[in-house]
Amino acid sequence: MRARIMLLDAKAPHTVLDKTSRAANDILKTMRRIAEHSIPRSAENIALAVGALCTVLPQSAHAVKSTASKFMLNWLFQYEHEYRQWSAAISLGLISSCLHVTDYKQKFESINALLQVASHSKSTLVKGACGVGLGFSCQDLLTGVAAEDDSLLNKETHKMQEADLLGKIVRALSLMICPFTQSSCEVLQSLSAYFPVRPDDIDSDPTINLLGRNYDNLEEDIWGVAGLILALGSSVSAIYRTGAHDAVLKIKTLILSWIPHLNSSVQPTAVGETCEIALSVGSCLALPIVVAFCQKVELIDDTDLDHLVSGFIGLISELISVKKSGIFHQSLLMASCIGAGNLLACILNEGVHSLEAKHVKDLLALFRKTSSDPHPPLIHLGGMLGVVNAFGAGVGTLVQPHPLTSSNTVYNQEESSYITGPLLRSPVLEPDLTSQVQEMFLVAKNSDDHQLQQYAAWAVSLLRHYLWVKEIRIEDSSMQRDAVGSKLISQAFPEDSTVMKISLWLMHLSSPGTGTILHVNTVATALRCLSQAPRLPPVDWGAIIRRCMRYEGQIAELLPPNSDLKKGILREECLQFSLAHASQFDSLLSFLDELSDLSRFRTLELNLQSSMLFHLATLIKTFSGSRIEKLLDDMSNFMYWLVSSDQLYNPEQKSLLRVSCWKGLYLCWDETSLDSQEYISNLEHCMEVLFSSLPGLHSAPVLGSVQGYLVHEWSVAVRCLGKVQRGWLLDLLQVSEFSLIEGNSPFFEVMKKIQAKARLVRMGCIPLSELGTLKAYILNYKSEAIWDVLVEVVATLHHAGGSIKRQWLADAVEISCVTSYPSTALQFIGLLSGSCSKYMPFLIVDRLTVLSDLPVTLKSLLSDSSWEVVAESVVLSLWTSTERIYEWAMRIARGDDSPSPQPIDKSENDMAVFLLQVMHQACVSLKGYLPLEKQLKVANLVVP
Repeated sequence: MRARIMLLDAKAPHTVLDKTSRAANDILKTMRRIAEHSIPRSAENIALAVGALCTVLPQSAHAVKSTASKFMLNWLFQYEHEYRQWSAAISLGLISSCLHVTDYKQKFESINALLQVASHSKSTLVKGACGVGLGFSCQDLLTGVAAEDDSLLNKETHKMQEADLLGKIVRALSLMICPFTQSSCEVLQSLSAYFPVRPDDIDSDPTINLLGRNYDNLEEDIWGVAGLILALGSSVSAIYRTGAHDAVLKIKTLILSWIPHLNSSVQPTAVGETCEIALSVGSCLALPIVVAFCQKVELIDDTDLDHLVSGFIGLISELISVKKSGIFHQSLLMASCIGAGNLLACILNEGVHSLEAKHVKDLLALFRKTSSDPHPPLIHLGGMLGVVNAFGAGVGTLVQPHPLTSSNTVYNQEESSYITGPLLRSPVLEPDLTSQVQEMFLVAKNSDDHQLQQYAAWAVSLLRHYLWVKEIRIEDSSMQRDAVGSKLISQAFPEDSTVMKISLWLMHLSSPGTGTILHVNTVATALRCLSQAPRLPPVDWGAIIRRCMRYEGQIAELLPPNSDLKKGILREECLQFSLAHASQFDSLLSFLDELSDLSRFRTLELNLQSSMLFHLATLIKTFSGSRIEKLLDDMSNFMYWLVSSDQLYNPEQKSLLRVSCWKGLYLCWDETSLDSQEYISNLEHCMEVLFSSLPGLHSAPVLGSVQGYLVHEWSVAVRCLGKVQRGWLLDLLQVSEFSLIEGNSPFFEVMKKIQAKARLVRMGCIPLSELGTLKAYILNYKSEAIWDVLVEVVATLHHAGGSIKRQWLADAVEISCVTSYPSTALQFIGLLSGSCSKYMPFLIVDRLTVLSDLPVTLKSLLSDSSWEVVAESVVLSLWTSTERIYEWAMRIARGDDSPSPQPIDKSENDMAVFLLQVMHQACVSLKGYLPLEKQLKVANLVVP
């Protein structure tokens, strides 16, 4: 139903969607009316059906979902009716995970309500159901999806609120699980450290109602405890999105420690065997969720996957051999079969890791044994659900099962001892699977045991539903590709074509230990060739690329230390291949979507991060509008984070990443799809973040090669800034009068903006007048702080017209007469004179040298015929400045601290004599431009 309705929501006109919403509203009204007057069992089913209904409704029916959420909230707080509370809790979690993005207040209210009831309820069943509901809610937390009209401030506020909610969920689950396990309490409590309570939010954290329990009588509570464990496992994706990767690994280790045979090194808890079983039941169900996620983000290796499958075989075998009929034994055997089936599906449907065919056959044989041998009906149900879960039905998980791809290619595994890919495509297991499904069908049709018949019917229906949904998804995907005019051609490739041969060769690439080991460079070359192909055969490229991503690491462990293998080359080729063909294959698009998510992007190797940043334009062309916005926001946040990540990156690596991002943004501005103002504003925000992290550029050599990569970074940054709209660029580089007053703002940022302006003027992106307005402020600042700016400004003036240069020189000399930092103005005059004089090729750009050379360079400049027009006025002002410096130097010599009308800053005192000497020499060399009385004063001036 969900697949069909989503397809309808995308294609149908508003009139049809209105009819859908009205029909859904009528259904909800009817269900509410009946539920209020039904017996508990029926009311529970109706409440669960309300949640299921909301999950298949289109986004356009958000009003119906909101109404259903309020109805379930009402039931959730009816503490006198346990049956209403537990069913409403699960349903409310389902609804909160699919609410419209603008209904975030309703979502927050639902999550807080679940936390409140879970904290205050005395029923373990209700606590567990609230946990399941919170597990559903976690799937939609911190995904980065926001309303289109949300401002940047609102997005950040919502993100903080969701992070706070996740912290409350993890803390609450840890506290509620602790009473059932003494040995793991310390680890559970350590999870809270990843989500510290903000000082202004301490009072809002729920107080958990922890009552003493008789742990030898948990028959009614076992599934309540399982619900808490299931919720903890379901929270790993949201926890990972916060960047707390270690917390994910801790949860994985915890869940493994609670399952017998999967972690034998853990000592048994002191609470008792029944409590251990309660934890094991939930862990069996939660483990596939955690493993599926860890496999996707590369937090689990192949050896661990093999160990988990073997562990489940040992656990189920032992449970079958033990002749017990109690509810604990039945529940654990049922949960282990369900979890083992889901584990098989999450490994094989991913198509990345190969499992031994013998292990898979052993597990399927155990499922058959539990569903056919004389056992209680609950164990039979577990065996049958294990089979349908192995196909991918996903019964017992809180996340969507891993979908099968649309590829029609079958792996040629008749003679192989390993299974790779979904069971539905395995010729090795086809006879066994066919017979098991037929047996379930016959039981559903002809069994004398009515309850067993119902269980078999459920299992067959769940399998059929999964296969039907798969078909709908494939159909929908095909229609979408046709709609966008994809170049993917469904016709078969010639078997003898080079592209087909390379594709089949990659498809059968074996993991180490399961076949021939190939050199990494060979695989990388094959991918590089296919990246250039205009089209590819319709195979499961997502699985192939994920397998290749792991291949390099697997091979590296087998190679000698002195191997010539270049680390990261194959993974980078996987990325390039995906970028080239993502528009043709949804599996590659999903792969890029995962890699570019901020939480995953942070964990990638430096070369992959750099490559993805450089190919931002390709990603933008590949993603949809809303995903583009998230992509650019994630990259902006990554650049923020990069500033404080000194332990992970050295300065040169940080510069490399920033350079790649600048280059990627530069290519983005060349795209023709810049018709969305929101898209442009996201690009601009990303550039603003990058510019704020741009290091200062120094004219003097620093730390050897450091200056080299900083110069390169500045070059690509300014080139990119030159592509943006002038209005926004001037706003970014605006330097206010307030910020130029010493101490009012970090001068580093001010200096960086002026340097950028100077370079952009040289490029012709902004007018020189933008620098002219800052002239008086630049020349009235400490020389040691402003020196690099002076060099940059003079380099820009070198390319300006003669009249502009003359005006800058005249103004600079006049400013030297009144500035508090005369050395700054004189250094600028020396730089400008030297750059325009005939001695320029022989001059050294140094703060003291340009002052020492000033008498020579200024005389050479003013002797040029083009500068004669300002020569007299410049020299007159120079003499006025000299008299001021002379008086200042004499006051210092006398120790006179009395205030003067035009004070000079005390930081200049050490240069007083030197400046006087330079100015006197300059006046002597230029005395021909002075009137006679001024020449006499120059001659009579006594200089120390």
